[in-house]
Amino acid sequence: MPVTKTKIASPTLEEQLKKKEEAIKWAKARLADPNTIIVDVETTGLLSRDPETKIVSLSMINYKGQVVLTSLVNPERPIPLEVQKIHGIEDRDVKDCMPWSVIGDITAYLMKDKHIVCYNAGFDVHLMVHLFGKYGIPVPDFDVSCAMEMYSQFVGEWSKSKGDYKWQKLPHLAYGSAHDSLVDCQSTLLLMKKMVGDYSDEPDSNDIDLSF
Repeated sequence: MPVTKTKIASPTLEEQLKKKEEAIKWAKARLADPNTIIVDVETTGLLSRDPETKIVSLSMINYKGQVVLTSLVNPERPIPLEVQKIHGIEDRDVKDCMPWSVIGDITAYLMKDKHIVCYNAGFDVHLMVHLFGKYGIPVPDFDVSCAMEMYSQFVGEWSKSKGDYKWQKLPHLAYGSAHDSLVDCQSTLLLMKKMVGDYSDEPDSNDIDLSF
């Protein structure tokens, strides 16, 4: 007999409001926790399509918006032209940069015992952990949550085909180019602030966190 897929009913207004409150509570908790680190990466492609996908840029900021780490990364392979057009990072930009064997080791150290927030954690964190293993870097203990999932709950736009809340694109809230890892970190932080009703100015990218 053919398998019949069970359709998930659209949530009631009460259920939507409950999910929105959960998202706001999450954002408040992350913004109040000194262990929160927002991370974003730019890559050579998608790991699901290319097993040799590498990171070409990585940024980390803390809950105050202070820069913990921002660096280009030498992927030790060519960056496909179609990907260069998305994030603007060319082979010549990374040829003299440190490779993941160095940047990854620093990243793992900074992630230890932190709560990592990414906009689409299933992509960023999955790739970082994959590359830790590929380069023999011990995977640190850390917690993780996805700002995209929480913001999608906050917006409350239901997808009947998905049977869940529609994933929302990261709003470009910080100054600078979209698909720049530091700008995307800052946009994620500003988005979390807006979720809790804080419309203060963008974080200062020259403010460095030296507490580690």
